[in-house]
Amino acid sequence: MPDYSFWQGRQVFVTGHTGFVGTWLSLWLHRLGAVVTGYSDELPTTPSMYRLCGLEHIIPWTRGDIRDTEKLTAALRDAKPEVVFHLAGQSEHQGKHSTVEIFDVNVAGTAALLDAVRIVHEDHPIRAVVALTAADCYAPRDWVLGYREADGLGGAEPGSASKACAELVVSAFRRAYFAGSADGPAVATVRAGHLIGGGDFASGRLVPDCVRAAAGERAARQNQQPWPSGFRPWLHVLEALAGCLALAQRLFPPGGGDFAEAWNLGPRTCEARTSTWLAEALRARLGGQAAVPAGGGAAGASRERQHTDAAAPMLLDTTKAASRLGWRPRWDAQLTAQLTADWYAAWLQGAPMRDVSVSQIVQYET
Repeated sequence: MPDYSFWQGRQVFVTGHTGFVGTWLSLWLHRLGAVVTGYSDELPTTPSMYRLCGLEHIIPWTRGDIRDTEKLTAALRDAKPEVVFHLAGQSEHQGKHSTVEIFDVNVAGTAALLDAVRIVHEDHPIRAVVALTAADCYAPRDWVLGYREADGLGGAEPGSASKACAELVVSAFRRAYFAGSADGPAVATVRAGHLIGGGDFASGRLVPDCVRAAAGERAARQNQQPWPSGFRPWLHVLEALAGCLALAQRLFPPGGGDFAEAWNLGPRTCEARTSTWLAEALRARLGGQAAVPAGGGAAGASRERQHTDAAAPMLLDTTKAASRLGWRPRWDAQLTAQLTADWYAAWLQGAPMRDVSVSQIVQYET
């Protein structure tokens, strides 16, 4: 679990802080007592968890493109962070973005952020950088074993391939600029399972589509997509962020360089579930109108993978995180689905969403 004494008063810089994952991280860091500065170009969805939780009033926000090294450098100099979390990126299921832009944001954006870190570190020490990529950055194999960090990168479609390229960018910067330094920055990547939880309102994703159906939006039913039906490593967003926070703590000197590498964070293999199972679990919690998307739905998966998913489930081997970080998932699939649905049920009822979100963080911590 995060060490409150470590994070109290710690200067932290978060890219993509207005997104689904970034909002949860910013809220948790604020609760831990960290001094958080966010960097993002816009609110990614309407509605937005960031706005629902009122974080615009408590988190300083530099608006800018993640590919703008000059603006990133200026923002880092102003914030003077010791820790940087890089969450900014694009996914293929966010249909408003072209394939070229997905690669540009995920690859060039990661390079721009690390270049800014390299420049600023010369004057102000940045101790740790954690970059979040994705579980499907691995080259797809026809096997049922969990992917390990040493397995080959590749991705089955442009969105996941761009995450694999981002992994290569981090590796190159680490070797060229950050290796051998005793005071950092130590740079690591996290390859997390398919993250779910309250607050995701993106289009073309299973959980938001189920919620929109529960809210009675006819368009949500009409736009349901025939996603793959294979098993998925669904992981609550707080599980992944607990691992990211633990990793950031380990990246600090002395010895932080020993943790500057790639890390898998995912559910136990026995907790992998199909998209249909998750949709049914959400419907059971949200009510009878939460229609199951055609084919079951799957966050972060593309149509190109429909024919291979049943034979090759996307599973992660998290042995390294368990043995070296002491990280293990706390919530099983049933509780993950339950808490996800409960967040949206509270939102549909007009509850104060910062309080609801913080209460789930407290539940995870205890």
